Amino acid sequence: MKENHGNPFAGIAKFLISLGLIMIVAKLDLLGLGDIPDYFKWQMLIIFFGLWSLINLELVSSVILFAIGFWFLMPEMAIQLTEPYKKIYWPSVLVLCGVAFMLKPLKKSCK
Repeated sequence: MKENHGNPFAGIAKFLISLGLIMIVAKLDLLGLGDIPDYFKWQMLIIFFGLWSLINLELVSSVILFAIGFWFLMPEMAIQLTEPYKKIYWPSVLVLCGVAFMLKPLKKSCK
């Protein structure tokens, strides 16, 4: 059973941090999608949950959610992957998931 001795507002703080980071990316057009309404797509929702997982130190799920979100968002972005990178995209995601699984025990030992 998980004990909660931390800040009762930690969840709200994480949500606000995530939302703020997404708004910075949208305002600065870092993904090259254009106007802010163009950022509110289902792919961005997946990336948001990936960011939320990363803030909660759930590395495996964050890698998977980021990979899926960016894969489906990529055709609409100004920056495109070249063919060699498209060929190694999913194998690279598998490698990153493996690394995230290996780092999982480190997260538990830091608590």
